Formats: sequence, C-alpha cells, structure tokens
Amino acid sequence: MKFIEFTDHAGAPVLINAAGVLYLRGTEGERTEITFAGRSEPLVVAAPLDEVARTLEDATPIPPDPTLALVS
Repeated sequence: MKFIEFTDHAGAPVLINAAGVLYLRGTEGERTEITFAGRSEPLVVAAPLDEVARTLEDATPIPPDPTLALVS
C-alpha cells in the first residue's frame, strides 16, 4: 500500500496510508478532516475534499483477480 503526502493545517508534511481512513469531511478554507481508525481526533489537511478522496482512491491497490491466482 502506498503512502500519500499531504500538508496539515500547520504546514507540516504528513504521510497517510489509505487503509486506516474511516471517513473524510470537508471544512471551510479548502481543508479536509481525515478520521482514522484508532484515533479520536481527525487530521486536518490543507486540501479540498474531492482532491483528498481522489488521491486516496488512486493509492488503493486493486485486489488480485482470484481466477488468475488459480491459474498460477
């Protein structure tokens, strides 16, 4: 699984693994709150909701085709 780099609300770079993301919420000022499993407070990144969602979707691996696993 890939890590994605975003900038948090304070300007520091953060690396995010899409596997732990529970949900996203857009906030004012083109920022997005990312809520993770096992973390009580959301992480606020300086990117619009649609950009964060698209980037996380692109980083998620496609599961292998079970048919090809049987062939190999």
